[in-house]
Amino acid sequence: AGSPVVHALKFASRYIDDLNVPNINADICSIICNDIYPEELDILATNTDSKATTFLDLDIGINDSMFGTKLYDKRRDFSFKVVTFPNLRSNIPHKPSYGVFVGELYRICKSSSDGRDFIKDVKLLICKLVSQKFDKNILYHNLKDFIKCKPACLSKHWHNFSVSEFM
Repeated sequence: AGSPVVHALKFASRYIDDLNVPNINADICSIICNDIYPEELDILATNTDSKATTFLDLDIGINDSMFGTKLYDKRRDFSFKVVTFPNLRSNIPHKPSYGVFVGELYRICKSSSDGRDFIKDVKLLICKLVSQKFDKNILYHNLKDFIKCKPACLSKHWHNFSVSEFM
């Protein structure tokens, strides 16, 4: 029924220097990686919990034998402020800047398997953008339009969101 190594790596994902190998014991993963990668390359396990890890911009956890995901932004872990998103104090067109907000709504929505995480991350985003001189009313208007258009990523939550939940 095929190689045990191939079977073990069936759900593995790799992007540049990030490797995600779910459901494999760390020792077995180390043996497989040592067979694949040259010894000059240090393969380090960065997760500290066997039921949780981060991969790219996802925080992946196992709860009640189910995988759950939410947005992971490593910039939040830094002890210093990281400049992100347009700042409307700058000499930039405003309308496309609000498009960045809508794009982030889709990104957060797709990465959140729990509606509460979606609400929490959108609230954080709105606070960040308001601090960068975005108009809160325009943000809420764009959020209302996003909810009204019912993108597929919202339907997985089995919840009818309202803008008031994000205030």
